[in-house]
Amino acid sequence: MAKPIILCVDDEKIILDSLQEQILSRLGKDFDCELAEGGAEGLEVIQEFDEEGRDLAVVISDQLMPAMKGDEFLIKVHSSHPETMKILLTGQASLDAVRNAINHARLYRYVVKPWEEQDLMLTIEEAARSYMQYLQLIEHNRLLRALNKATQEISGEIDLKRLVSKFMNNVIDSTNAEKGFLIVEKEGQLTVEAVASVITEEAKNLNLRLASDTNELTNQVLLNVAIALESDIFPDYRIVTPIAKKGRTVGYLYIENAHSRDTFSYNQREILQMLASQAAISIENANLYLRLEERTKELQTEKEKVEQIKHIVEEKNKDITDSIRYAQRIQQSILPEKPILQSYFPDSFILYKPKDIVSGDFYWFTEKGDKFLIAAVDCTGHGVPGAFMTVIANNLLEQIVHDFALTEPEVILDYLNTRVRHALKQDNELTETNDGMDLALCSIDMKTKEVHYSGARRPLLMVSNNELKEFAASKNSIGGKKMDSEDHFTGTIIPYIADDVLYIYTDGITDQFGGENQNELKRYSARRFREFLMKIHSAPMAEQSEIIEVEFNHWIGTQEQIDDILVIGIRLNLNPNVEI
Repeated sequence: MAKPIILCVDDEKIILDSLQEQILSRLGKDFDCELAEGGAEGLEVIQEFDEEGRDLAVVISDQLMPAMKGDEFLIKVHSSHPETMKILLTGQASLDAVRNAINHARLYRYVVKPWEEQDLMLTIEEAARSYMQYLQLIEHNRLLRALNKATQEISGEIDLKRLVSKFMNNVIDSTNAEKGFLIVEKEGQLTVEAVASVITEEAKNLNLRLASDTNELTNQVLLNVAIALESDIFPDYRIVTPIAKKGRTVGYLYIENAHSRDTFSYNQREILQMLASQAAISIENANLYLRLEERTKELQTEKEKVEQIKHIVEEKNKDITDSIRYAQRIQQSILPEKPILQSYFPDSFILYKPKDIVSGDFYWFTEKGDKFLIAAVDCTGHGVPGAFMTVIANNLLEQIVHDFALTEPEVILDYLNTRVRHALKQDNELTETNDGMDLALCSIDMKTKEVHYSGARRPLLMVSNNELKEFAASKNSIGGKKMDSEDHFTGTIIPYIADDVLYIYTDGITDQFGGENQNELKRYSARRFREFLMKIHSAPMAEQSEIIEVEFNHWIGTQEQIDDILVIGIRLNLNPNVEI
């Protein structure tokens, strides 16, 4: 597989040669370095890269070049390659040129001439690493969509032959493998049940061989499986994953790229494990239906048929619930631990009540230097669809803050909006999805005692000197409908003093139907929630969390919870043991 490219553009060849030598010395193992003497030539070689299907990771351009200045060149590059990291080398460049590149080319860094070689190389390394993390995120999202597609296609299939065919085709599509083999246990012996291949005709021929004379094919596959299970040394272009049912191995999934020798990524290995779990459930369900079909022929009464169907439905529902509870453990693993928040702000709480087993709401916080960042996030939908979005949102927030080193909430939201739209392909006119998220994001500067806030349709409430103030959010969500080109999220900086309290929350609690008269239902409303917080804000925060939950349960009465609930409260008294 061809290496990603780092492109250097300058009108002085001696500088280009020096840059190329330094870059290849530091990064040549993982990246190629190409050169262009000017902006026009740079655009031509980029077009050649595109035609060859090469990844353009980083573009480094001088500013002062004849015919086309560096900022103009980088803006043209950005229009066709927004994901590429762009670095501007400036000698006598004006601030307007730098600002122009930042605003219209999403400039990663600008470096002033003459530069220190070590500093420049570190900047290029960081940009290249950020681009590779971006590619990994795109691949991860693709695999999640592939897993969701596979689950939808096979979860309702009860015919075992069609189920196996659909399942194996999804294994090939999800992992980009050349061949895949489903090995199952029958009467204590392992046998090759089905084969799939990236080449349709080859798949047909392999399955015909399997049906007519399995000895040669089966023996070779089972030999490779045995080697994989018994040896610590196994080629990276082959994977064997057990299929387990209730803790017992009932078969194996085996895939390979034997011709290309392309190795499988961590994400591809992970998704194969998830598909193996799905295979165990789906094959067992299909076998249950098969046994039901055979059994119903023998049943003499309608009552016996109904009881048998009921039993199988209960088994299937249990398996589905088990799968969702596994997804719950995955989702809970990405949530930060609440004691970490209380180690910074001891008087604080997080009230988190998902509507279903998994949630579309999630909380996120992290520490960056003197700043503590915290967010209450409401993703589109709840349950499994919402949970998929929380994984994407959590990964993007971690990347933006820790890899891009951004701490200003409005800048983070701008980046988050761009990344979500790109990950969900919402800039494509053919894409119909409006999925996204609303959130309130605060960056608490523990040194200057300021709260820096920005929100996407979710407000911030602050209580200071017994007075409650609401800070409004932008009317735009993250993702979904495209924002105007000049429209950006805005931020607000709010000084705070000891005992001030902040609250951020999703709309689950304010949209809940209920009331004293259960026959005349009302929404709880944002106004009622603000008035209630004013009554309780002086109580200890842990006690407030309990009071809010009691109030919610009293309001909902006998009605169903309609959405996920998330409320975060922090009294802005820093733990004296925290060093800043």
